[in-house]
Amino acid sequence: MDSRLRSFFIIINPQANDAKATKVWEKVRPILDSRQIDYAFRLTDHPDHATQHVRLFFNKLTTTEAKKYITLVIGGDGTLNEVLNALKKEVSPEIPLAFLPAGKNNNFAKGIGLAEDPLIALEQILATTDPVYYDIGEYQETTHSEQGYFLNDFGIGLDAYMLSLNKSQTKYPRLRKILTKLHLHFLVYLLNVVTAFLNQEAFALTLRIGEKYHFFKHARLVNIANHPYFEKGVVLSPKADVSDHKLDLIIADNLGFFRSVLLGLAIYFKKQLKLPYLHHYKDQQIHLIINSLEFGQIDGEDMGSKYYDIFFSSTQYPFWIKLN
Repeated sequence: MDSRLRSFFIIINPQANDAKATKVWEKVRPILDSRQIDYAFRLTDHPDHATQHVRLFFNKLTTTEAKKYITLVIGGDGTLNEVLNALKKEVSPEIPLAFLPAGKNNNFAKGIGLAEDPLIALEQILATTDPVYYDIGEYQETTHSEQGYFLNDFGIGLDAYMLSLNKSQTKYPRLRKILTKLHLHFLVYLLNVVTAFLNQEAFALTLRIGEKYHFFKHARLVNIANHPYFEKGVVLSPKADVSDHKLDLIIADNLGFFRSVLLGLAIYFKKQLKLPYLHHYKDQQIHLIINSLEFGQIDGEDMGSKYYDIFFSSTQYPFWIKLN
């Protein structure tokens, strides 16, 4: 069905990327009006607000009415993740999802090849006539009875700690400011690797893929990825693909300080899979057990520290985006 015959339910996160999402919406709204495209929109102003908007909006519609809608997100990966989870858990049938990248990283947009320019991305969306199914990750954590979905990655250990450093920037703030001003972003990234290493202790990990078990005594980084891109365009899992119906797992084991720095350099130059202490797996289902409190992140959002007995699987969701 042509986008002009569909209605859009639009969720905007005005705070995304220092209010960039607001500026994007100010440009997009007149285009939708000029083309007489039907839409309703909601703004978010606190955590879980997008979930509430999705629930309240679609609960008022019949199944037939809901099928006419496309949900459009204007914001970053965090808002996109929240809306995806809300649609999966709160709405039936599945409502196609579209988005205009307006965050700081926009990793899922990079992962599928969506235009970085929001107005070009809008044209890709409006030119779409049928939904396209892309892979997403699903997790079920038995220890805390948690279940959810992710578009980019689920990280435990070093990468989760690095993300928290990037967001807080409380460690060595003057040095970070100087390096950023000098456009030495690579050194900022390497500083995060070293700082995270000094604060992230090694932990034991049990991995099950199919009927095979793998045991690691000194893991520091565990990342389950849906596509290659990590923070600020860094490629963490170079073989991950949003269309292969599998998840990519990397585990960094037995990392000393020198190996940690070497890993940071290898990741920056996309050579990490050549390192003997970086283990790579690809499968449709993955089971991890970690019996120590470790930091975690989902699509760049901090989860805090917890124990893990967690099952991952690859599934699919309809997106309203025409890329070819």
